[in-house]
Amino acid sequence: MDEQQLLAALRTLNESELFYRDYRSARESSGFASFLDNLDPEKVRRQQLLIPEWPETVPTEYLENQFFQADQPSGIHVSKHNCYTPPVEHHHNFFELFYVLEGKCAHKVRDRVSHLQTGDLCLIQPRVTHALDVRDESIVIDVLIRRSTFRHYFYSILQGDNLLANFFLSTLYSRRGIDYLIFHTGGDPQLHSTMISLCGEYMERKAYYSILVNALVTKLFVELLRNHMDGCETPADQYRDSQAAIRIARYLQTNAAAASLGDLADEFHYSPEYASRFIKQVTGQTFMQLLTSIRLENAEQMLRDTAMPVSDIASAVGYESSEHFIRTFHRHVGLTPNGYRQKKGFDRRPE
Repeated sequence: MDEQQLLAALRTLNESELFYRDYRSARESSGFASFLDNLDPEKVRRQQLLIPEWPETVPTEYLENQFFQADQPSGIHVSKHNCYTPPVEHHHNFFELFYVLEGKCAHKVRDRVSHLQTGDLCLIQPRVTHALDVRDESIVIDVLIRRSTFRHYFYSILQGDNLLANFFLSTLYSRRGIDYLIFHTGGDPQLHSTMISLCGEYMERKAYYSILVNALVTKLFVELLRNHMDGCETPADQYRDSQAAIRIARYLQTNAAAASLGDLADEFHYSPEYASRFIKQVTGQTFMQLLTSIRLENAEQMLRDTAMPVSDIASAVGYESSEHFIRTFHRHVGLTPNGYRQKKGFDRRPE
């Protein structure tokens, strides 16, 4: 499927979009009450149509299992946002990225409304209540990313000291994360091409498509980092509030193997007592909970990306004994380290 074929498919209104076009038109006329009275409840249920006047059709929360199957090879879901859909406030427990391929849309987060044009891209945190308004036949591409998929495949992005890395870190470690980032790319042709390739791969689903989809999303993030960090739009108050948690998380990521509360307190010129209270305040976790979380994330990365023996990984992430590491890993992840490698397909041990 070349770009012109893909665009032709995306520009063709589906059955739900035709309904929403009629719905919008009826709302602006005197016959709206009659339009609602004549709706077929079975059709509404079957197509999962959103009708604000019928609250039972409008979920306020979307969960990962509604878009991702447990055995699905990719933790990324790509689709076109339906044209004319009425804006309904909702939240979800996964990351969302949407890109305006053609046209325009409006995006509301709490009391903030942003107007996006062709080439603009928005990243939204899990649990953030928002609403997207596509009033016409503009093409907006939705990319949903499992939280676990982000940690597995985009781990390296967290290592940078930039706004994009801080956005994702604020979700993982800050009590109050950064709600969204908006990139005004000016119709960057390279970014446009990456999105076209991403849509095409996901729609065609040829052999190994999930690997290529992950690679294309990585490429998308790299292009944002290289070319569009300046002028990125974000809620300034939230960015300031999340900085303390991000600085602490970065310190622990670097020093997790040997970190102690006293060392962290010295690094940030706090007393140990104040450091303990402050960490709980800004992250919602105790020092040991936060340190354990980061150590286990580092361990997962090593289990995925290296063939290191479990005993060496235990030592590398800060555990004095393999037994303690294995018990802690199993308690938090639900699998032993070797079980994790085998289930996730990362077992690289020699036969």
